[in-house]
Amino acid sequence: MKILQVNDIDLPGRRFNGYDLQLMLNENGHEAKQIVMNKLSRDNNVISLINTQGGHFIREKCREFEERISLQSVAYPFGELLLESKFFKKADIVHYHLIFNHLLSLYSFKDLVNAKPSVWTLHDPWALTGHCVHPVDCQGWLTGCKNCPYLDRYSPLNKDNSNSIWNMKKEIYKSIDIDIVVSSQWMYDMVKRSPLTKHFERVHLIPFGIDLEHFKARKNKEEIRENLGIKKDSFVMMFRQDDQEWKGLPFIKEMLNNLKVNKHVTLLTVGKIGLLEEYKSRYDVIEYEWVNDNNFLVDLYSAADLFLMPSVAESFGMMAIEAMACSLPVVVMEGTALPRVTFAPEFGVSFSKGNIFEFTQKVSDLIMTEEELRHRQSIVRKKIEENYDIKIYNSKILKMYEKIYSKK
Repeated sequence: MKILQVNDIDLPGRRFNGYDLQLMLNENGHEAKQIVMNKLSRDNNVISLINTQGGHFIREKCREFEERISLQSVAYPFGELLLESKFFKKADIVHYHLIFNHLLSLYSFKDLVNAKPSVWTLHDPWALTGHCVHPVDCQGWLTGCKNCPYLDRYSPLNKDNSNSIWNMKKEIYKSIDIDIVVSSQWMYDMVKRSPLTKHFERVHLIPFGIDLEHFKARKNKEEIRENLGIKKDSFVMMFRQDDQEWKGLPFIKEMLNNLKVNKHVTLLTVGKIGLLEEYKSRYDVIEYEWVNDNNFLVDLYSAADLFLMPSVAESFGMMAIEAMACSLPVVVMEGTALPRVTFAPEFGVSFSKGNIFEFTQKVSDLIMTEEELRHRQSIVRKKIEENYDIKIYNSKILKMYEKIYSKK
């Protein structure tokens, strides 16, 4: 089979954006390529859709134009380049990933899908809404996104064209026949409820997988902690430090304000830095910017005792399963995909939405009740092995491709 993966970028998010998929497919005797707007790797099987400064200039001007008129995914001309690409023409199946990142016009997406057997992995609910990536508690996506109360929510609009965008998606989706892939039951349920997508018959629930030979706790935990400057008897809580509204940092801060334990606590973070200054007098804070080195990321997981992920909106939660693969219990908030993805309450630990008291109590219990913490640390790895092994994911993706190919 000849499979083409389409995404904005190759290496960041490679475990779920098609880059690792093309590696797997080529290793299994298929002919796979990835087309991206921003190529960072040196992989010959990854192709840049635009290779000139002029192309990137046009892309930026299209982005500015859409921002000015408050529309999304209508102005970009690059679908025509993709349609004429020899790699697209040779492909038996084209697999799209994050296409709304200033990549394709939805109108050209319609032409592309109608030209080739196509798969679209929905990494978030943007395809179901009038503009936002995560509707959180808003139910407008079910009724047409009229009079949007959250125009500033990512990705924002200057004026309320959300209903027009919602209706544009509805008309385009009516005219395409496509296989949809989602990674969680939460996303599957949204796709089946949405007036935009409930007519799609081939919706595949295929949870992402990770390389469990790589993502596993290091045996030299004490040495890693010493190298990181962590005090010997400190309890280490790891989390993503991010000011995006749905990543849950405000809940973590409130929990830290209320936490009262008689153990030394270290906060170990990745993502942004400098958002925890007011906590440095009470906790040791070790901050790293976003980590693309998976070896170092596993070191960080291995140094921690507990992982916090109280996201307000999450359609899967890759860091949660990476942490659990490294034998870390994960604390999540109800109302997203995470409780089911982490198999709470038996394996993951969940608390009621917005309940800071419950969040604080559950973290406190895990810090102070060593037996409970060790029990969870001992069982979470096996659950990941049963459900999120990259081999399981690859096998299910291949079976889907084979079924599509046989129909072709």
